[in-house]
Amino acid sequence: MQQNSRGDTEQSGKRQSIGKRKLPDQGEPSQPRSQTVSERLSDRYTPEPQSHKRTRVSSSPHLPSPTVPHKMYPISGPRIGAPVGRGVPGSTGSVRSMNANAGQNNFTPYTGARKLVVKNLRVGPRLDQESYFDKVWSQFDAALTAIFDGKQPETSLEELYKGGENVCRQDRSALLAKKLRARCKEFVNGQMRKNLVTRSKGSTDVDTLRSVVDAWSNWHSKLITIRWIFYYLDQSFLLHSKEHPGIRDLGLIQFREHIFADANLKPKILKGAYDLISADRLGDFKGIWNSALLRDAMDLFHKLDVYVSDFEPLFLSESQKFATNWTREQSAGSLESYVEDTRSLLASEVERCEMFAFNRNTKMKLSELFDETLISQQASLLTNDDDVLGLLRADKKATLKELYILLNRRDLTQDLKSAFQSYIIQEGERIVFDQDKEIDMVVYLLQFKQKCDSIVADSFDNNEGLRITLREAFSTFMNRGKKMESTGGTDNPKSGEMIAKYVDRLLRGGYKLPPGRNPEEVSLVSDDVELDRQLDQVLDLFRFVHGKNVFEAFYKNDLARRLLMKRSASSDAEKSMLARLKNECGSNFTHNLESMFNDIDTAAEEMAAFKNSPAQMERRSSFEFDVTVLSAAAWPSYPEVPVNVPLKISRAMERFESFYKSKHEGRGLTWKHQLAYCQLNANFDSDKKNLVVSSFQAIVLLLFNDLAEGESLDYREIKKLTGLSDPELIRTLQSLACAKYRILTKTPKGKEVNETDTFRYNAGFTDKQKRIKINQIQLKETKEETKTTHERVAADRHFETQAAIVRIMKSRKTISHATLISEVITATKRLGALQPADIKANIEKLIEKDYIERTEDNQYSYVA
Repeated sequence: MQQNSRGDTEQSGKRQSIGKRKLPDQGEPSQPRSQTVSERLSDRYTPEPQSHKRTRVSSSPHLPSPTVPHKMYPISGPRIGAPVGRGVPGSTGSVRSMNANAGQNNFTPYTGARKLVVKNLRVGPRLDQESYFDKVWSQFDAALTAIFDGKQPETSLEELYKGGENVCRQDRSALLAKKLRARCKEFVNGQMRKNLVTRSKGSTDVDTLRSVVDAWSNWHSKLITIRWIFYYLDQSFLLHSKEHPGIRDLGLIQFREHIFADANLKPKILKGAYDLISADRLGDFKGIWNSALLRDAMDLFHKLDVYVSDFEPLFLSESQKFATNWTREQSAGSLESYVEDTRSLLASEVERCEMFAFNRNTKMKLSELFDETLISQQASLLTNDDDVLGLLRADKKATLKELYILLNRRDLTQDLKSAFQSYIIQEGERIVFDQDKEIDMVVYLLQFKQKCDSIVADSFDNNEGLRITLREAFSTFMNRGKKMESTGGTDNPKSGEMIAKYVDRLLRGGYKLPPGRNPEEVSLVSDDVELDRQLDQVLDLFRFVHGKNVFEAFYKNDLARRLLMKRSASSDAEKSMLARLKNECGSNFTHNLESMFNDIDTAAEEMAAFKNSPAQMERRSSFEFDVTVLSAAAWPSYPEVPVNVPLKISRAMERFESFYKSKHEGRGLTWKHQLAYCQLNANFDSDKKNLVVSSFQAIVLLLFNDLAEGESLDYREIKKLTGLSDPELIRTLQSLACAKYRILTKTPKGKEVNETDTFRYNAGFTDKQKRIKINQIQLKETKEETKTTHERVAADRHFETQAAIVRIMKSRKTISHATLISEVITATKRLGALQPADIKANIEKLIEKDYIERTEDNQYSYVA
């Protein structure tokens, strides 16, 4: 509103003409002038009808000016704003806006409160509000009827909006809201409900749901038009009213109370929604499935606020029935199919919940329901040992992973321990006790260990409990003894022996391609790096061996042969393995092994001193002669093998023995010819060859130097000249006449050597290589030596067990049988898993030897 303005009000609502006039001085009386009101005034500011005389309100300081607060009303909707000057009919006048401070003007804002001064207010007859309301409502009623019938109202939306605004300004908002609510209820509870109920009869639940969703869509569009018309009522009155809901909420409430809550419609609406879900679950589309309809239904349930109260209970109840029936059908099949189908079902349920905007609470309840029905109640099926073993043996890693994920949903993963442990023990024992594949036992064990590690990592998500089960299972079968011919009839674990022999093969340069590696990968690294990697793998198996005494015995024998025969591929690798064993088992375990390395170094110094001695320097020998002096305590014990040594070698031995005894008085030397080897120059018809043979092979071959060409020796003559025992001689002749390199020819031909066989030097032998290593059979452990080693280890174990029993009895004096067994097992852990029967047998031996005795109360007492 402009200050000092005037205007003439026109009934037609045309725009006013506004002119300026000069303000009168304060002291001068202002002339009577007819003016109009240029602001809308509420009826409460309209004076009661009086005579139509002009009234002048002066701004004299002696007479206080009545002020009218400048009240602003929000006007919004499809048509906003009205012509200036158009207000409540019957009120005219003019308004002057003045500052409280006369010294201020329009160009100094924010300087105080502004006042409105009404001058020459013309008061006409008061409007009849009742008749005006009836007139406006008749327009509303006709418009609502047209909207409910799907037609356009005859009265413009702008005029309807203004009518609603005027009614609200006359403080008739509550009445208008009440009549609007009644009119909407009449339509929803009448025409709309009757149409839906009639249509639902004879229709399927899905068709009924579709009709209700369509009705809601139409009703929602009608509400939009109604809200346009009553927008002023909605924003100025309903928005702040606690008794009357807004137009949008009014439409929701009435649809919920009269449509959804109808006894005929509600069951069919809810059942229709679940029928859509059931069709999706069963894949039974057949025209029933409609994703858009289900999405609209879920949206309707959320808007009507009936999702939690009505739909969710029905959905969960029906889902429980579905899960129970589904489980009953699927559990009849295999575990693999059940796991795959369960995974697919759970994934589809999650996808459906996301796609159709189910509540988070519904998702959690549905997940709990399916987990309980499909997993917890079927735990015996999911963890059945035979079925899980079948998956493990078939290497079904993907299925095992899905099985683990299912069990992990209910914290049941530890129920796989039994089947996983049984699988490892059964497969491990099959590898360990398979005598046909005994040579490659460690290779198969490494492959099996790699497979089990892969299962734990890939399928079982590196579960710590199952990883512990893996280690325990490996320890069980690798330390399980079985009386076998190869173990000398003892129950010593076979794994310790085979690990020692595999390490011997690696350190002699005979390592193979590691399990799971390609040749291209191995070629990228050096042999030393690859050897170290394989030694680490073997050491991982070695950690599972409880009784290290079997491994120690065989490792010492093999190490002795490697050192004496100079068969080690790398001295650094030997020392690296020794360091690993020391770190794993302690210095006591490797003390003798370290002494063996020291003896080799000392022997080399001793031999250098012998060659540089004056007596040896004066003699010019036709062959080189080396001796390695060993300490009997550190090295394995070797049996005495009688043999007739050639004269030249015998004399060299005597000279060395004299030299050694001159330096070390009181020491004796025992010659172990079965550990010796030599190199011979052999003349064949085609070429000369350098033969690397054992001492026994050399002794036999040298016999043919004294024979004329074409002459032969029979078995008895060779035995007499060499002095070898039958077993040693047979093995030696087999290596020379029946193996790959046949330096001798045997008559009759065959792989077996008999006492009636004759042997002749094979002058026609040919080979591409100049230097030939002939298989040195006596350098390998024979079955008899292996048996002897196992028997010695078993005897040592019994002695150590008896010593442990005596130590315990000496400290306890009196002890019960069960307690003694338990303490002996604890004290002899390093010997491996001792059986109570073996401990009891050793107790009986000590009783026979009068170390302990039985008391009357069935206890043992120490005999001092």
